[in-house]
Amino acid sequence: MKRVNELFDIDSDIKIEDIYSDSRYVTDDSIFFCIDGFTTDGHKYAEDAVFQGAKVIVHSKPLRRRYKGIIYIEVPNVLDELNRVADIFFDHPSYKLTTVGVTGSSGKTVVTRLFVDIMQHYLKMGYIGTNTTVYGEHQIKTNFTTPNTIFLHRHMANMVKEDVKGVALEVSSYGLTLKRVDGIHFSVGVLTNISNENLEIHGTQDNLMSAYMKLFELLDDNAFAIINADETRFNFIYEQRHFRATTITYGIDHQADVMARHIQLYIDHSEFDLIIGDRMMHVSIPLLGRFNISNFMAVVCILLTLDMPHEQLIECIQYIHPIDGRMELLYTNQPFHVVIDNSTYSSNYEDVLKFANEVKGRGRIIAVFGAPGKRQFGLREKLGRLVDEYCDLVILTAQDARDDDVEAICEEIQEYIKRPQSIIIIDRRVAIYQAIELACKDDIILLLGKGEEQFMRAIDTNEPYPGDKFIAKKAIKEVFEGGSNYEF
Repeated sequence: MKRVNELFDIDSDIKIEDIYSDSRYVTDDSIFFCIDGFTTDGHKYAEDAVFQGAKVIVHSKPLRRRYKGIIYIEVPNVLDELNRVADIFFDHPSYKLTTVGVTGSSGKTVVTRLFVDIMQHYLKMGYIGTNTTVYGEHQIKTNFTTPNTIFLHRHMANMVKEDVKGVALEVSSYGLTLKRVDGIHFSVGVLTNISNENLEIHGTQDNLMSAYMKLFELLDDNAFAIINADETRFNFIYEQRHFRATTITYGIDHQADVMARHIQLYIDHSEFDLIIGDRMMHVSIPLLGRFNISNFMAVVCILLTLDMPHEQLIECIQYIHPIDGRMELLYTNQPFHVVIDNSTYSSNYEDVLKFANEVKGRGRIIAVFGAPGKRQFGLREKLGRLVDEYCDLVILTAQDARDDDVEAICEEIQEYIKRPQSIIIIDRRVAIYQAIELACKDDIILLLGKGEEQFMRAIDTNEPYPGDKFIAKKAIKEVFEGGSNYEF
């Protein structure tokens, strides 16, 4: 609870119990911020907020009607004001935590979760990221990679109350553009990588770069900026900007503070020489693919900002485990392999396919993946050409349950698949069963596009889906222990 004159420079001391930017949840004695967003304008709901108990309305446009006894505060930018007020209302929670923000096109989930998994062995940690916020006994589902401003501050304040010491936050380019983290004080900012395909709301690569750059603009001179040296274009722009934070770099192909050399990839782990400054150590980690070695080095850099000794860094490797649905190897008693990944962009698919090609030995690559929906026309040709180059068998199937014509989209992808055999099986469950039945010794089955998701996106809601891992395990058990059964 705060008094209104603690939040704004006005002569009123009425008590404020909460703050909101969604009129549906407004309660008594609260402040409502009229956010003008991409899909709706909060100014339309100012009256609804008043009827539900709001005592203060913060707006930037003229309102249709004003009510007696309500405080109206007009500001140039409501989002900026929301960030400022949220930080004060919740007592500056991000300043009381070691707050690590990770941005980039992919790898955010792996880096944040690996960091939290390691640090959990030393102190209480929180995680805010893809569809989930976790701390203590709390696990809250969300709809975004980076939730809205009020959600962030509210739950970070709860973390402080529960004696959580640090939080890892996935910071999407979308969240940066919408100013969701403008009021957050970051101790560390991390860039993983940049994909040319992540342009849905940015339009151009330059706009996307500017969005990612914003995280580093938020860092003060006591913070650390961790940059992927292999992202050369970003590095060039970054170095021209002279940011305040201390910079630490990591890389595989370019000189950096933390580097990986002599990389050896295997189906169940990766080995390489980890170089930190003038010290080199050979390490083995249960993560798959060169890109995950890069993600691991980002985590090492974060640990270095916490003054962790090299000996303790080596100790931390034992706490590393694969992240669900992110290049996750499904352990079975069968002579073939199943890898599950949530591949989003064609660059993710290419990384996975290259890895499989490098470690397959005499086996085949069998890919099962879904049909990119209406908004992803360009992805279909790219995926078709990629699997044509790397795969031996392709099973095209559903990925989500929108109102797309899945079969027509699969047929479009199939036009670009010339060399390997390809079939269309609309039901994803049956498609996975078919892949399991066809697998031979040393084959690698790639289940791509869903990762750990246990739902199929529909037009208005999400439909339940057991998940690729569950279906693959069930298929292996039934196919090799008593015959197939396609019923669920």
